Amino acid sequence: MRKTRRSPARSGAPPARAVRSSEPKKELIGILRGSIVEPFDADDGPPVAVTSRGNAREGDAVVATRIPATRKHAEEAKIVESLGNVEAPGVDGEVVARRHHLRRTFPESVRIHAARIDRKIPEAELKKRERFDRPSPVTIDGESARDFDDAIAVEEAAGGGCRLYVHVADVSYYVKANDPIDKEATARGTSVYFPDRVFPMVPERLADDLCSLRPGEDRLVQSVVIDYDKKGNVVATRFADGVIRSAARLTYTQVAEVLDGNGTRLPIAHDVVAMLRSAEVLRARLETRRRARGSIDFDLPAPTILLDVEGVMTGIKVEQRNKAHRMIEEFMLAANEAVAAWMSSRHVPCLFRVHEAPDPVKIDGLAAFARSLGLTLRTKGGEITPGDVQRLLDEAEGLPAFPVVTQLALRSMKQARYAPEDEGHFGLAAPHYLHFTSPIRRYPDLLVHRALRAARTRHRAPATGDLEALGESCSTFEREAEAAERELVDWKKVKFLRGREGEAMDGLVTGVARFGIFVQLAGGIGEGLVRVQRLGEEWFEFDPVRHEMRGAKSGRTFRLGDALRVKIDRVDTVLRRVDLSPVDDRAEAPRERKGKKRRRR
Repeated sequence: MRKTRRSPARSGAPPARAVRSSEPKKELIGILRGSIVEPFDADDGPPVAVTSRGNAREGDAVVATRIPATRKHAEEAKIVESLGNVEAPGVDGEVVARRHHLRRTFPESVRIHAARIDRKIPEAELKKRERFDRPSPVTIDGESARDFDDAIAVEEAAGGGCRLYVHVADVSYYVKANDPIDKEATARGTSVYFPDRVFPMVPERLADDLCSLRPGEDRLVQSVVIDYDKKGNVVATRFADGVIRSAARLTYTQVAEVLDGNGTRLPIAHDVVAMLRSAEVLRARLETRRRARGSIDFDLPAPTILLDVEGVMTGIKVEQRNKAHRMIEEFMLAANEAVAAWMSSRHVPCLFRVHEAPDPVKIDGLAAFARSLGLTLRTKGGEITPGDVQRLLDEAEGLPAFPVVTQLALRSMKQARYAPEDEGHFGLAAPHYLHFTSPIRRYPDLLVHRALRAARTRHRAPATGDLEALGESCSTFEREAEAAERELVDWKKVKFLRGREGEAMDGLVTGVARFGIFVQLAGGIGEGLVRVQRLGEEWFEFDPVRHEMRGAKSGRTFRLGDALRVKIDRVDTVLRRVDLSPVDDRAEAPRERKGKKRRRR
């Protein structure tokens, strides 16, 4: 959600790194158990005997070099580095970062270059730019946000219309094409966010200081200004090099309280409160228009891992999207679409965000599952539209299986990617789309900033090399970052469940395969597998179309989206596996039989 990268997209960029390869890996990352190294990923092969362990101790996470097998000797491994005991705080994150080859530190040349950047904005630069202090711009992010690279403001206009301002940190002013920071950003492609740390795309001096839109401090931005009529139609759009002084650093929770009328005691200026209420009016109009054109809204809750001071997971907080979340999403989408349409109409070379129509085979599978629930995925002439998918989600809303329908619909979509061709975004039902609003953490956004300024000012844009290869590289970096973030969260969940063996919990069936069913535990605290042998004393037929297991004798079914109470049988924190069994008199644990083997179809 692993491919091998092409050759570097830009001159001076470090060699692309392979994410998955069919060839055996020379580097092995695992846990030291006695005289063997057991890989953290079963796909990396069986445990390997150790010839040299250095200073590594029993239970340490280690990095080892494989010594290929010969005629006389089996494959062996030499430990080259110990990352510390696997149970020590932070070691899990270090293991995941190593497994995904994340760049954890900045080269000295990058640190030196960043340190030399003058913190004071030259007066000559300030005079060249437009000031956007009224209406008061504010940043709106989560409580734990680490960078603030966008600010918004809204003012009402004559005739019932509105004017939207989206101000985005001007990272391109500080990071020039092919300078040390730019080359490193090309090699990273994106920032990576772990629950307890971040691996930023650009040095902290930029991400946390010079390009962070802090309240009360002048910051350079590129601004998108969009005028709307009273129905939310775009009347005019313009772009500018700007300067803002953010009036407040607000959180989603604070803004939601203001919009719900409960924020009177919050320390927020009256003019900001009034601006937020105008922004909510515009948000509602834009959301209505976007849904009318058929855009899909995957309204998924955002789980946050709660950690103690040592980085140990203590629970999960599931934050539902509120009005403030939806407001920022609508405004960022509006800015991205406006820039994309402008760039596309002028044939400006850049990276667009492309999301293609889904594979018909996957849509057929989604339709079949919907029918099994009594739902309908309607299509027109055999072709699917985003609106068709959204109508299915609307129909499923409120059902116990709604989360599974949403996930299955999401899985049926193709992955969005970066490409030089403007092919539109299926999920958003947008004819033009790109990423502009996060140049601190996404390299394609930084490229778009440079290209937009060059086109606006009629200057020559910096050379970017092979845009197609660069788009593929950025797409792969993004997927690798997501995989690393997901792996660490899953690992922390498994460790959180350790010691709870024998405990019964409610769950939801989120996957069905020939070998068993996957169950998401209530509260999102983890997922486990009920192997087919634990389902009961009979044969179980696997139906991939209906996503279910059916008992050949009893007719009992285990279907995707079913509620199921389960018991935790075993927790393996090394391979990150949780084995479950149903808590039900009809699904007894299998008994040993002499002379016979259990069979299943």
